[in-house]
Amino acid sequence: MPPLQTVLAMAGFALAASATPGPVNIIGAMTGARHGARRALRFVTGATASFLALFVVFGTGILAGTGWILAIARPMTVIGSLYLLWMAWSLLRDDGRISGDDIRQAPGFWSGAVVQGLNPKAWLAAVSSLSTFVLPLEDRTTGLAVFALLFGAICWLSLAAWAWGGARIGHGQMRAFNRIMALILALSVIWMLSRSLA
Repeated sequence: MPPLQTVLAMAGFALAASATPGPVNIIGAMTGARHGARRALRFVTGATASFLALFVVFGTGILAGTGWILAIARPMTVIGSLYLLWMAWSLLRDDGRISGDDIRQAPGFWSGAVVQGLNPKAWLAAVSSLSTFVLPLEDRTTGLAVFALLFGAICWLSLAAWAWGGARIGHGQMRAFNRIMALILALSVIWMLSRSLA
């Protein structure tokens, strides 16, 4: 078991990485705004599961000493960034009206999993947190397990909070909300892309 101060540092990092604005948080807020917080939880759960899968695969690969993780990180960051910028453009053009089809077609578990899997912020958070908190430990396997449990719980709660906050947006404010979220999404992707490709 990692020392208490390490566990607290892991929890702090997980909270900062999960709760700060990023592509998946913004999409979670949009899902909550359009479909309600309760229906957005499927998206939240898919995004959390996808992040945990990335985290465990990366962690296992890093502990095994395989270099393929770092080799695919840059191409996946570019692909994910392009996809998220396309989503921001679509959101910017959206007029804010919610039709019956929109209400029925809430993004679900698999939408959350795909978006998180392509999210550059998730890739950066996984690789940087593993190298900072798990690699220095004597018992890396236990450290990885503890960190995965912490990150999973904190990630889910943070994304659920964003969905809940989005659900508080009135339908009359959707167009302005869409434009603000599109701008924040594009800026967060550009910022992450500049950091990861520098």
